Amino acid sequence: MNTATKILLACLILPGLFIHQGCVKDEFDTPPVIVPYVDFPSNTTIAQLKAMYTGVLDTVNDTVVIQGVVVANDESGNFYKTLVIQDQTGAIEVKLNRTNLYTEFKEGQRVFIKCGGMFLGTYGGLIQLGYIYNGSVGQLPDIMIDAHLFRDSLPGALPAERLLTIPQFSANDLSVLIRLENVHFTEIGQVFALSSSIQSATNRNLEDDNGNAVILRTSGYANFAAALLPKGKGSVVGILSVYNGDYQLYIRDLEDLVAWDTSAGVNTSIIEENFDADPANWIKYSVASNKDWYWSSSFQAMVANGYGGDVPSNDWLISPAINLAGVQDPILSFRTWTRYTDTGLANPLDVMLSTNYSGSGNPTTATWIPLSCTLSPANSQTWTGSGDIDLSAYQGVVYVAFQYRSSGVTSNTAASWEVDAFKVTGIAK
Repeated sequence: MNTATKILLACLILPGLFIHQGCVKDEFDTPPVIVPYVDFPSNTTIAQLKAMYTGVLDTVNDTVVIQGVVVANDESGNFYKTLVIQDQTGAIEVKLNRTNLYTEFKEGQRVFIKCGGMFLGTYGGLIQLGYIYNGSVGQLPDIMIDAHLFRDSLPGALPAERLLTIPQFSANDLSVLIRLENVHFTEIGQVFALSSSIQSATNRNLEDDNGNAVILRTSGYANFAAALLPKGKGSVVGILSVYNGDYQLYIRDLEDLVAWDTSAGVNTSIIEENFDADPANWIKYSVASNKDWYWSSSFQAMVANGYGGDVPSNDWLISPAINLAGVQDPILSFRTWTRYTDTGLANPLDVMLSTNYSGSGNPTTATWIPLSCTLSPANSQTWTGSGDIDLSAYQGVVYVAFQYRSSGVTSNTAASWEVDAFKVTGIAK
């Protein structure tokens, strides 16, 4: 290639290089942030909207516009096709036939809702906003959502959690983001919810230090359903709901378990029997007489009465095995009721504990230790609490027995006794 040709090629190539380099930038342009904006006002609070519900499923007036902040959505799967929005007066569930709502309506997102044409109704006593479905409140069809719900600004802070205790719950707190402090689970080590293939949701119990309890309800489709209920205690944040008179709490994810102290011992129920039905796991053993312990559907209690028997009674009611291993400060309590007086016996009812009973068969082959407790006075016909019976001297598996005896089978030699509200509590670590 001669010199002239080289010069000619250089003249053709170099300008192209400059042009190419001039088109390359070190950084790409950042796409603009589109901030949604609502150009119409709200004119109704959420409390006012809920007050419009008359007890009959009906459409909302065309002029009603509410606004609120999203406090729960469907991100974890514990709320299905549902948003919960809250303002300074209250909160409400909004039922929407759309999945992945959280991608549009994140927690903290302010939302305006044109309620005209939507329906107010209840599910299990909880007021909801949605659309009519099979004569009840259901989900607003997907095609209608964008004509009713409007985002305003970018997601911001959530409303402050309403600090409550379980006995303080009221209708004004329904659907509100609340916080319970110093609570614990009573079913430690169980999953939050059974598999969705078994049932759609599972109830667990949250309890405070005074024994007040609320249902924690978790969907089998929640992404934390298989997690285990932790031991210890702490605070729980969630959305308060109700179903047929029973308050229920829904958490949004496991971050709603706040400041959980898994090393803290909690006073929990080891065994509890209120005798609302005939207990299949309690032993009823008659040493003498044909007048055995029986369950009374009228009193919903266990009853022994030797009147009219074939011989004087010696009848035992024995608890299931009670495992006190690893339990600190176990306390037994129950209550008794009695009618009539057995003039031949000072103590027709004895309460005893055994550490060597086999769990079946004749209890007289085991060793039984009398327990000091308060029993109903003869013929008082009033329920009498036993007081707190300290079982801390015992470890491992124990059984508690109620031995009923009569001195005869007539009205002066046989009394009627009832036992109810049997409970053993302790600090489980």
